[in-house]
Amino acid sequence: MRALVFLAFSLYQCTVVQGADVDSPEVHLGPGDHSFISRIVSELREVKSILKDQKALLEELKQQGQTNGNTCSTEIRYELSELKSTVADQKVKLEALQKQLADKPNVAFSASLFGHGGQTVGGYSTEEILKFQKVFTNIGGAYSPTTGKFTAPVKGVYYFGFSAFANGQYRMGVHLRKNSEQVVATYDYNSSHKDVNGANRAVLMLEKGDEVYIGLWSGLHIFDSYNSVTTFTGFLIFPV
Repeated sequence: MRALVFLAFSLYQCTVVQGADVDSPEVHLGPGDHSFISRIVSELREVKSILKDQKALLEELKQQGQTNGNTCSTEIRYELSELKSTVADQKVKLEALQKQLADKPNVAFSASLFGHGGQTVGGYSTEEILKFQKVFTNIGGAYSPTTGKFTAPVKGVYYFGFSAFANGQYRMGVHLRKNSEQVVATYDYNSSHKDVNGANRAVLMLEKGDEVYIGLWSGLHIFDSYNSVTTFTGFLIFPV
Protein backbone atom coordinates (compact mmCIF):
# COMPACT_ATOMS: atom_id res chain seq x y z
CA MET A 1 0.00 0.00 0.00
CA ARG A 2 2.79 2.40 0.87
CA ALA A 3 4.37 1.58 -2.51
CA LEU A 4 1.14 2.67 -4.25
CA VAL A 5 1.08 5.96 -2.33
CA PHE A 6 4.72 6.64 -3.16
CA LEU A 7 4.09 5.85 -6.81
CA ALA A 8 1.06 8.16 -7.04
CA PHE A 9 2.88 10.99 -5.29
CA SER A 10 5.93 10.56 -7.56
CA LEU A 11 3.69 10.68 -10.62
CA TYR A 12 2.12 13.91 -9.36
CA GLN A 13 5.48 15.57 -8.75
CA CYS A 14 6.79 14.48 -12.12
CA THR A 15 3.70 15.88 -13.90
CA VAL A 16 3.62 19.20 -12.00
CA VAL A 17 7.31 20.02 -12.32
CA GLN A 18 7.38 19.09 -15.98
CA GLY A 19 4.38 21.41 -16.46
CA ALA A 20 6.57 24.37 -15.43
CA ASP A 21 8.23 24.70 -18.81
CA VAL A 22 11.49 26.67 -18.32
CA ASP A 23 11.11 28.14 -21.78
CA SER A 24 7.60 29.54 -21.23
CA PRO A 25 6.96 33.28 -20.66
CA GLU A 26 5.64 32.55 -17.16
CA VAL A 27 8.99 31.24 -15.84
CA HIS A 28 12.06 33.41 -16.36
CA LEU A 29 15.50 32.04 -15.77
CA GLY A 30 18.50 34.05 -14.86
CA PRO A 31 22.08 33.35 -13.82
CA GLY A 32 22.22 30.47 -11.39
CA ASP A 33 18.71 29.10 -12.24
CA HIS A 34 19.83 26.62 -14.91
CA SER A 35 21.83 24.47 -12.48
CA PHE A 36 18.73 24.21 -10.28
CA ILE A 37 16.53 23.17 -13.23
CA SER A 38 19.18 20.64 -14.38
CA ARG A 39 19.13 19.01 -10.94
CA ILE A 40 15.32 18.76 -11.02
CA VAL A 41 15.39 17.24 -14.51
CA SER A 42 17.97 14.65 -13.37
CA GLU A 43 15.76 13.68 -10.44
CA LEU A 44 12.72 13.38 -12.71
CA ARG A 45 14.60 11.01 -15.02
CA GLU A 46 15.42 8.83 -12.04
CA VAL A 47 11.77 8.82 -10.96
CA LYS A 48 10.69 7.88 -14.48
CA SER A 49 13.05 4.88 -14.38
CA ILE A 50 11.56 3.77 -11.06
CA LEU A 51 8.02 4.18 -12.40
CA LYS A 52 8.82 2.02 -15.38
CA ASP A 53 9.98 -0.82 -13.13
CA GLN A 54 6.90 -0.51 -10.90
CA LYS A 55 4.23 -0.89 -13.56
CA ALA A 56 3.89 -4.60 -12.79
CA LEU A 57 3.68 -3.83 -9.06
CA LEU A 58 0.88 -1.32 -9.67
CA GLU A 59 -1.19 -3.89 -11.53
CA GLU A 60 -0.61 -6.40 -8.74
CA LEU A 61 -1.76 -3.91 -6.10
CA LYS A 62 -4.90 -3.14 -8.09
CA GLN A 63 -5.71 -6.85 -8.28
CA GLN A 64 -5.12 -7.23 -4.55
CA GLY A 65 -7.51 -4.33 -3.90
CA GLN A 66 -10.21 -6.03 -5.95
CA THR A 67 -9.62 -9.40 -4.24
CA ASN A 68 -9.53 -8.12 -0.65
CA GLY A 69 -12.79 -6.21 -1.05
CA ASN A 70 -14.05 -3.54 1.29
CA THR A 71 -11.22 -3.72 3.87
CA CYS A 72 -8.57 -2.86 1.29
CA SER A 73 -10.83 -0.28 -0.35
CA THR A 74 -11.22 1.52 2.97
CA GLU A 75 -7.47 1.55 3.46
CA ILE A 76 -6.97 2.90 -0.05
CA ARG A 77 -9.49 5.70 0.51
CA TYR A 78 -7.71 6.67 3.74
CA GLU A 79 -4.29 6.67 2.08
CA LEU A 80 -5.62 8.67 -0.89
CA SER A 81 -7.12 11.24 1.49
CA GLU A 82 -3.71 11.75 3.07
CA LEU A 83 -2.12 11.91 -0.36
CA LYS A 84 -4.56 14.58 -1.55
CA SER A 85 -3.70 16.72 1.47
CA THR A 86 0.02 16.39 0.75
CA VAL A 87 -0.53 17.15 -2.93
CA ALA A 88 -2.44 20.34 -2.04
CA ASP A 89 0.47 21.53 0.13
CA GLN A 90 2.97 20.79 -2.64
CA LYS A 91 0.82 22.65 -5.15
CA VAL A 92 0.89 25.78 -2.98
CA LYS A 93 4.67 25.56 -2.68
CA LEU A 94 5.05 25.04 -6.44
CA GLU A 95 2.88 28.07 -7.23
CA ALA A 96 4.97 30.19 -4.85
CA LEU A 97 8.15 29.02 -6.59
CA GLN A 98 6.71 29.78 -10.03
CA LYS A 99 5.76 33.27 -8.89
CA GLN A 100 9.25 33.83 -7.49
CA LEU A 101 10.84 32.83 -10.80
CA ALA A 102 8.34 34.91 -12.79
CA ASP A 103 9.12 37.98 -10.69
CA LYS A 104 12.83 37.69 -11.47
CA PRO A 105 13.49 39.54 -14.75
CA ASN A 106 16.18 38.57 -17.19
CA VAL A 107 18.64 41.49 -17.30
CA ALA A 108 21.99 41.31 -19.11
CA PHE A 109 23.89 43.46 -21.59
CA SER A 110 27.27 43.66 -23.29
CA ALA A 111 28.53 46.26 -25.75
CA SER A 112 31.65 47.58 -27.47
CA LEU A 113 32.42 51.29 -27.83
CA PHE A 114 32.51 51.25 -31.65
CA GLY A 115 33.22 47.70 -32.78
CA HIS A 116 34.37 48.71 -36.27
CA GLY A 117 37.28 50.41 -38.01
CA GLY A 118 39.64 52.07 -35.58
CA GLN A 119 38.82 55.29 -33.76
CA THR A 120 40.24 57.36 -30.91
CA VAL A 121 38.09 59.85 -29.00
CA GLY A 122 38.84 62.10 -26.06
CA GLY A 123 40.73 65.20 -25.05
CA TYR A 124 37.51 66.82 -23.84
CA SER A 125 37.56 69.70 -21.36
CA THR A 126 35.07 67.92 -19.11
CA GLU A 127 34.25 64.31 -18.32
CA GLU A 128 32.39 62.50 -21.08
CA ILE A 129 29.93 59.60 -20.68
CA LEU A 130 30.98 56.86 -23.10
CA LYS A 131 28.21 55.59 -25.35
CA PHE A 132 28.91 51.98 -26.26
CA GLN A 133 27.37 51.63 -29.72
CA LYS A 134 27.94 48.03 -30.81
CA VAL A 135 25.50 46.11 -28.61
CA PHE A 136 26.11 42.37 -28.42
CA THR A 137 23.37 41.60 -25.90
CA ASN A 138 20.70 43.74 -24.25
CA ILE A 139 18.24 41.36 -22.60
CA GLY A 140 15.62 43.35 -20.77
CA GLY A 141 16.56 46.60 -22.56
CA ALA A 142 18.06 48.20 -19.43
CA TYR A 143 21.11 49.54 -21.30
CA SER A 144 20.74 52.52 -23.66
CA PRO A 145 23.37 52.98 -26.41
CA THR A 146 21.93 56.47 -26.91
CA THR A 147 22.84 57.67 -23.41
CA GLY A 148 25.49 55.09 -22.52
CA LYS A 149 23.67 54.42 -19.26
CA PHE A 150 22.34 51.26 -17.66
CA THR A 151 19.17 51.86 -15.62
CA ALA A 152 18.28 49.24 -13.00
CA PRO A 153 14.77 47.86 -13.71
CA VAL A 154 14.45 46.33 -10.22
CA LYS A 155 16.14 46.59 -6.85
CA GLY A 156 18.89 43.97 -6.71
CA VAL A 157 22.54 42.98 -6.80
CA TYR A 158 24.24 43.53 -10.18
CA TYR A 159 27.61 42.72 -11.73
CA PHE A 160 29.42 45.23 -13.98
CA GLY A 161 32.71 45.00 -15.86
CA PHE A 162 34.54 47.12 -18.40
CA SER A 163 37.73 47.22 -20.45
CA ALA A 164 39.55 50.21 -21.99
CA PHE A 165 42.30 50.68 -24.57
CA ALA A 166 44.40 53.55 -25.91
CA ASN A 167 47.12 53.45 -28.55
CA GLY A 168 50.23 55.41 -29.44
CA GLN A 169 51.00 58.48 -27.36
CA TYR A 170 47.56 58.86 -25.81
CA ARG A 171 46.81 58.64 -22.11
CA MET A 172 43.81 56.58 -21.06
CA GLY A 173 41.56 56.81 -18.00
CA VAL A 174 37.95 55.73 -17.41
CA HIS A 175 35.82 54.92 -14.40
CA LEU A 176 32.52 53.29 -13.58
CA ARG A 177 29.96 55.51 -11.88
CA LYS A 178 26.82 54.63 -9.94
CA ASN A 179 24.64 57.70 -10.44
CA SER A 180 27.22 60.47 -9.83
CA GLU A 181 29.46 58.41 -7.52
CA GLN A 182 32.74 56.94 -8.78
CA VAL A 183 33.04 53.25 -7.93
CA VAL A 184 36.09 51.75 -9.70
CA ALA A 185 38.50 52.96 -12.40
CA THR A 186 41.39 52.05 -14.65
CA TYR A 187 43.98 54.40 -16.16
CA ASP A 188 47.46 54.58 -17.70
CA TYR A 189 49.33 57.81 -18.39
CA ASN A 190 51.28 56.05 -21.17
CA SER A 191 54.72 57.42 -20.34
CA SER A 192 56.23 54.79 -22.67
CA HIS A 193 54.13 55.98 -25.66
CA LYS A 194 52.89 52.47 -26.39
CA ASP A 195 49.49 50.85 -26.57
CA VAL A 196 47.89 50.64 -23.12
CA ASN A 197 44.84 48.88 -21.78
CA GLY A 198 43.08 48.21 -18.51
CA ALA A 199 39.94 46.70 -16.98
CA ASN A 200 37.95 46.62 -13.77
CA ARG A 201 34.72 45.23 -12.33
CA ALA A 202 32.31 45.62 -9.42
CA VAL A 203 29.26 44.05 -7.80
CA LEU A 204 26.75 46.74 -6.83
CA MET A 205 23.55 46.95 -4.84
CA LEU A 206 21.15 49.08 -6.89
CA GLU A 207 17.75 50.55 -6.24
CA LYS A 208 15.21 50.59 -9.07
CA GLY A 209 16.08 53.53 -11.34
CA ASP A 210 19.76 53.80 -10.34
CA GLU A 211 22.07 54.52 -13.28
CA VAL A 212 25.46 52.99 -14.01
CA TYR A 213 27.78 54.18 -16.77
CA ILE A 214 31.41 54.59 -17.84
CA GLY A 215 32.96 58.04 -17.76
CA LEU A 216 36.04 59.19 -19.71
CA TRP A 217 38.13 61.62 -17.68
CA SER A 218 38.74 65.07 -19.14
CA GLY A 219 41.90 65.38 -21.23
CA LEU A 220 42.25 61.59 -21.66
CA HIS A 221 41.50 59.33 -24.63
CA ILE A 222 39.97 55.99 -25.50
CA PHE A 223 40.25 53.71 -28.56
CA ASP A 224 38.15 50.95 -30.09
CA SER A 225 38.10 48.96 -33.34
CA TYR A 226 36.59 45.88 -34.95
CA ASN A 227 38.47 43.88 -32.27
CA SER A 228 36.16 45.41 -29.64
CA VAL A 229 38.91 46.18 -27.11
CA THR A 230 36.84 48.73 -25.16
CA THR A 231 33.69 47.19 -23.68
CA PHE A 232 30.99 47.55 -21.03
CA THR A 233 29.08 44.58 -19.56
CA GLY A 234 26.55 43.98 -16.78
CA PHE A 235 23.81 41.69 -15.55
CA LEU A 236 21.42 41.11 -12.64
CA ILE A 237 22.70 38.52 -10.17
CA PHE A 238 19.52 38.42 -8.07
CA PRO A 239 16.69 40.78 -7.06
CA VAL A 240 16.12 41.74 -3.42
